[in-house]
Amino acid sequence: MTSSRLDSPARTTGAPPAHDATDEGPRTLGRRPPARYEAALDGLFTYCLSVLCDHDTATAVLGDVLAVAERHHGRCPSDEDGRTAWLYALARWACLRSLGEQRRKRQGAHTGRPAVTAPEPPRVPEETAERRRAELALLAWPEAAGTTPEQREALELAVRHGLSHRQVAAVLSLDPLAARELLATAGCEVERTRAALAVVETGSCPTVARLTGDHQVLLSAALRAELVRHVDDCPRCRRAAERVGATAPWPGAAALPQARLPLVEAPRAAAYMAMLHVPRARAGAPRFSPTGFPMDPKDHVARRDRMRARAVTTTVVAAVIAAPVLALWTSYRGAPVGETEAREGSRVTASEADEPTGPDGRPYDRYENAGNARTTPEPRFTRGSRAPDVSVEVLSPGGAT
Repeated sequence: MTSSRLDSPARTTGAPPAHDATDEGPRTLGRRPPARYEAALDGLFTYCLSVLCDHDTATAVLGDVLAVAERHHGRCPSDEDGRTAWLYALARWACLRSLGEQRRKRQGAHTGRPAVTAPEPPRVPEETAERRRAELALLAWPEAAGTTPEQREALELAVRHGLSHRQVAAVLSLDPLAARELLATAGCEVERTRAALAVVETGSCPTVARLTGDHQVLLSAALRAELVRHVDDCPRCRRAAERVGATAPWPGAAALPQARLPLVEAPRAAAYMAMLHVPRARAGAPRFSPTGFPMDPKDHVARRDRMRARAVTTTVVAAVIAAPVLALWTSYRGAPVGETEAREGSRVTASEADEPTGPDGRPYDRYENAGNARTTPEPRFTRGSRAPDVSVEVLSPGGAT
């Protein structure tokens, strides 16, 4: 069973020298994207090809990336590391958008909705088709079969494309510490798979031979899980794995290797033409974060949901606060005119009926109840006494006292 090792030649490409002439024709031969993108073209095309698995689609997406980079070059960081990470972040955004378009087309076909029929791709010569299949085979990485999609994406950026953990964090919209931990756990899984593959190559265990057959099977995630589990449980295979890894550091403790996995040469002329003729449907730009990097689509959707939830919450709170006021206003203003006046009239009549009346039947004035002061003495109280010349008579509803 063969496997692509991590110590493969650095910055290798899998396409033959006649790549451009084979795919693009004499009219576009020699036309290339701007020179400032030259150093990153092979890596960007390889990244798009590994995600989309189709040369024509990857070339079109690469043209989209270059067009967006040209329109928004002011957002590009000035340092070399930041510029490289920014271009890979654009490539990731463009690939995710292309995958979303393909998914919507498939859903439209399943639901019976009329979909726009895409033009049939041009037929390529058999020699070109064979070369493209070989280029896709270069992207295989058996040791990474046990990683999650998030770990595999981070590993590809770090090992195949040579990005640092800070660049990986910028591309994936992660915290640098989270990116470092993601790469460490992914490296641990790669080392475990490598040990299992080394046991397979020894051919000393009949159980492993039954699992792998003629050693030419494709190492899928399920087969990798069975191999790793068997190596952990089988004493013979565990000793063989320990001998293989005796001189190596503990899995996950070593730094990622500096040697990079192979890259596929980018079709520069075709990418340049795709850059100049981006369809209007794909001419949009991503949402940029305050750092100038494209916002992850998942983060954008989450932010939109948060804003929507905040707006709904604000509306509900405003409605709850305003409900008592509206209810009171409606109960007062919503009643018929006659009923309101009757309530007001009955309220006045009741207050008037409660007022005391004097001996002649007339109601007292409001302040008459406070007393009756006279400046001349009353004979009933001053006859035969030395009382002052001022007398006070307190009146009550029952008469004078």
